[in-house]
Amino acid sequence: MTQDEMEAIFDRHAAAEAGKDVETLLDTLAVDIEHDIVGDPAGVLHEREAIGQRYRALFESLDEDKFETLKRYYGDDFMVDESHWYGRVPGTFLGIPGGNRPVDFRILHVCEFRDGKMSRENVWLDVAAIVQQLAPAQ
Repeated sequence: MTQDEMEAIFDRHAAAEAGKDVETLLDTLAVDIEHDIVGDPAGVLHEREAIGQRYRALFESLDEDKFETLKRYYGDDFMVDESHWYGRVPGTFLGIPGGNRPVDFRILHVCEFRDGKMSRENVWLDVAAIVQQLAPAQ
């Protein structure tokens, strides 16, 4: 796939996340997707229903204000997106009640593509930054 094709799929996926649109989000994923948010207790998911539930839970926890791409790296069938996420945590995120506080953190997506869809999405969050911003002061 070309860089432009991969970017178009990823950007559609990211826009669906920002809009909390689970159906459009799932439409960007291949039928045999490998979906991995590193550290999520549910582990690596392959079933669309489970992935949809993961996103619904995430959408209850987070409200995105801005998703800013910093750098992208490309291979023949993969893209790495290094970004910065800004928003609020109205729910509980990483086991910490957010109290609608603002939070921002770096995020890394490693995505593989096949036949016009993402066949693998691997997400890494800067958990230390999130915990520092949300954990109660000691």
